[in-house]
Amino acid sequence: MTRRAGAVERSELVPVGAVLAPMLAGLKWSERFAAAQATELWGEVVTPEIARRARAVGVRSGELLVEVRGAVWMGHLAVLRQGILEELNARLPEGAKLRAIRLTPMRGKEGTAFESTR
Repeated sequence: MTRRAGAVERSELVPVGAVLAPMLAGLKWSERFAAAQATELWGEVVTPEIARRARAVGVRSGELLVEVRGAVWMGHLAVLRQGILEELNARLPEGAKLRAIRLTPMRGKEGTAFESTR
């Protein structure tokens, strides 16, 4: 019996799970999803006043990205940033700790809208 070109012998077959499991582990999806929990925790960690003026929008390379409305609040959060980071990391799983919080100006109409600070 001749073998067709491109045919694979049974002994060469590998279960898909055996190939995908190490590949998926290398991508560290569980750690990335856990770090993304920080965006959800933002509102629990900061005061309601801060939550009205700043929102966590994502996690990139271990940094929580936070959009802030106004320069005054940007400065205020710069002072509070380390304490907020520590509180977030205390609530996150071990493999999902953040290394920093990056503050950026809020874009669009929400960022330019005037809001009283009283």
